Amino acid sequence: MDHVGSAIIDFTEAAYDLELSDEEWLPTILKRGLPVLEQGLGVAGMRYGRPPNGGPFQILDIHVASGPKDFAERHTRALALTPPEVLREQVRPGRAGTVSGEDDVSLEQLAHYTSHVDYCKDVLTITAVDRTGSGVAIVAPLPEVTKLTGHDAQRWEMLAAHLDAGHRLRQGLSALEAGEQPCPDLPHDAEAIFDANTFRLTEAVGPAKHRTSARKLRDAAVTVDRARGKMRDTDPEKALQIWKALVRGRWSMVDWFDTDDRRFVLALPNAPDVSDPRGLSEREGQVVAYAVLGQANKMIAYRLGLSRSRVSMLLRAAMRKLDVQTRTQLVLKMRDFEALQ
Repeated sequence: MDHVGSAIIDFTEAAYDLELSDEEWLPTILKRGLPVLEQGLGVAGMRYGRPPNGGPFQILDIHVASGPKDFAERHTRALALTPPEVLREQVRPGRAGTVSGEDDVSLEQLAHYTSHVDYCKDVLTITAVDRTGSGVAIVAPLPEVTKLTGHDAQRWEMLAAHLDAGHRLRQGLSALEAGEQPCPDLPHDAEAIFDANTFRLTEAVGPAKHRTSARKLRDAAVTVDRARGKMRDTDPEKALQIWKALVRGRWSMVDWFDTDDRRFVLALPNAPDVSDPRGLSEREGQVVAYAVLGQANKMIAYRLGLSRSRVSMLLRAAMRKLDVQTRTQLVLKMRDFEALQ
């Protein structure tokens, strides 16, 4: 499973492509990322949520990007025979890995799936959902039980971080467009705009006006441009590593084209919404939420665009406030902590 290429950057770009409609978004991600997603037995993506008129959690649509002739039928049947509460459990926030590497409940779910897709023995999954259950998942059946280690595991977690950030961004912009708020000062409610040729800051509002934030945002814009340039072909692993999912726990960097088709880079607010901070600061709450989901400090840093030392400091401060000494105690303390939005 160590074949990589520019597809990992193609996948990441698609996650933040605001030119795509909601109907195009997931199929395009699957198409652009197929060379790295495909493991020989097919790739499918699902969109989850609740219908507009309310009702139970459900699969809204399924997109099959590749696989044997009968894969779409088998995959759809396996999901159709899965109870809604089990579907909801399968798309826990932040999952990226193989189902066989998880708990006993997951192994039961895997047995159900492989009873229908009987030419696979394991499934690679990437999920991006919010606490309401709205989100997407990507699955790739595997011919053998597989334990991800090293670069493989890290790569899938990074791709999951971008899928999650891209989905959250689209959800936030949809809510903004549906509201009756006055038109924002900058496109898509951005807080900073950079010229894509010079990376000069052309305009900033709110927190992005702070000198340190503006500098960090410019550095991030330059870094993302490097990742999307020649590096995507010469060293795609490095390109993915330097393209963090957020900047300072708040912003996503995305392209925007004006009416003259000139490209700019927008810094869009996209912070994970922590619903139960329990006296923690916003950043502490975000770090704790990811820690409770089982994320290592390195991946928390990647998801939030913070240094690992900063993540460690925030986690220690949060644990002091919560009067716990270990991560196990933290998970128990926050067992009713809702998932990230």
